[in-house]
Amino acid sequence: MGSFAEKSMKGPCGGCPFGRINDNEKPAPGGSHPFVYLGQARGPFWLPCHNDKQYIGKDSDPAKVKQCGGAAIFRSNCGKKYSLPKQLLDLPEDHERVFSNEGEFYAHYSDMPLHDAHILLTDSTLDSFMFMELEKSEAKKLS
Repeated sequence: MGSFAEKSMKGPCGGCPFGRINDNEKPAPGGSHPFVYLGQARGPFWLPCHNDKQYIGKDSDPAKVKQCGGAAIFRSNCGKKYSLPKQLLDLPEDHERVFSNEGEFYAHYSDMPLHDAHILLTDSTLDSFMFMELEKSEAKKLS
């Protein structure tokens, strides 16, 4: 992993898809399906803050764009800090400002009942979302 911008984010910004209160449209916050966010949050991905002044989409420079504070907290809330590279932002749990788990996140954006979202999002399903994101990342490197 290369050099990352300073890890100064302490929480979710107003536009953070992982924040309970945000200005994102449903069903695709930030233009991506919720499964993309769940797969990326589960894996070893550098996730940019979409509100950073230097953010320009998928081609953002990790050395210039701050990491997503909401994603870091979401990972902690979900217990997904395992085996993540030390360069990734690591923030403590905050269940008030950030969704507590994958089911809450998906239920919010899909308007699916929370119970049904928990049934849908098994560890196996969540891992498949992560593997899809890893495959996309690898394909991009090869092209």
